[in-house]
Amino acid sequence: MYDRTQEILDAFLKFEERYSETRKIVNAKFIENEPELHHIFRKTLDGFLILVMENLFGKYDDASEKLIYQLNLTVSYIRTHFVINKLIEDGDLIEAYTLIRKQFEKYTRLEELDNKPIQKLRGKTPNVINLFGEAGKEIYPELSEVAHFGHPRVSEFLSAEAKDGKKGPSIFPTYKESAIICYDRSAYVTLFFSAWLIDFVQENNPKYDRKKDVETFLMLEKMALDCNVIRVKK
Repeated sequence: MYDRTQEILDAFLKFEERYSETRKIVNAKFIENEPELHHIFRKTLDGFLILVMENLFGKYDDASEKLIYQLNLTVSYIRTHFVINKLIEDGDLIEAYTLIRKQFEKYTRLEELDNKPIQKLRGKTPNVINLFGEAGKEIYPELSEVAHFGHPRVSEFLSAEAKDGKKGPSIFPTYKESAIICYDRSAYVTLFFSAWLIDFVQENNPKYDRKKDVETFLMLEKMALDCNVIRVKK
């Protein structure tokens, strides 16, 4: 049998090199086109999450099943937040939207755990639309459409323009102006999560002083309005 080991290895190395190069190009274009206030908001939100989360690290004696569940969801949310950021910066918008959908579900489950016994939530999908109301009816179906590739228009996130002007799917990421909109969807739910996180930390860490974090959150909220992460209907 013909041994294709070297051919396969060469193909992979060539692909990996080009993949890395295109990601660097997309990342540079994202940063170049991101408004200054939006960039400041994005980095401030990232640092804020880490600072608040650090107040949860420690030993929990006789932690209940509910608390362990909430802690794991919280850690998962924050880890996924940074994965989403990287995907958006690198041009992987379909993958980012899919994870943003999961963020809405994680945050919804955290809110549900505050109001319902854990036994009633086991095995049930978080009710995002019930929690977010009109915003949920607008955003969640949009996220689901991308996650499930439910419409041909989702293909636009994969398209790249060739030298002859024609468009087609590309295995390599390309910069899209809509990357900012994708980030805004992520930031929208993360602001809700941040407010919840402050309350959760206060409830579980008696040494926690929330004053500075509340002030920072209110600043972030104003910045989100100023750079249209939060859009108010007129």
